[in-house]
Amino acid sequence: MILLPLLASATGCAAADPAVAPRADTAPSAAGATPSAPAERPRLCGAPPPAEADEFRFNRDAARRDPLVGVTPAGYTGGIASFDDLDVGELAELLELRFVDPYDRQNAAPTVWEIFRFLCAHPDVRAAGYVVSLDREDYRTSIESIYAGRIDAALSADATAFCATAEAITVENHLECFWD
Repeated sequence: MILLPLLASATGCAAADPAVAPRADTAPSAAGATPSAPAERPRLCGAPPPAEADEFRFNRDAARRDPLVGVTPAGYTGGIASFDDLDVGELAELLELRFVDPYDRQNAAPTVWEIFRFLCAHPDVRAAGYVVSLDREDYRTSIESIYAGRIDAALSADATAFCATAEAITVENHLECFWD
């Protein structure tokens, strides 16, 4: 089953959602910086979970994917490049364009779809991860952490439950959950 038409029909939107804000050039790091203002909530946030496919077929247009996550060709080492400051709108776009498998998970992490839904509920939270280049057999986009520069009681409670399987979790002055 093809995910893109399912997501587009479930949300009533085209593959590229014009309501999604473009990526900011000034990306704060995951180490406690305050993220930029949240993007407008994507329509995909209201969609039902996509059907799980036996084999996910990635969109292999890395020249389009990499700018979406803020990666340049010089950022790759050994065919892998890290990214951070991915907001809910950008993750929605990666899902809609099939650059990330909604059922992928980094070891004990929640699935990408579950992380996306968490970002929908908490638009100040950002995701970080890595992309694998086309010249490798394991081409993909993976999410391995979430973070927020500021945290309130509601986010703290939700993150404590959501990040229960995280390798490292901080929910004091800021949020940081990392799944290795």
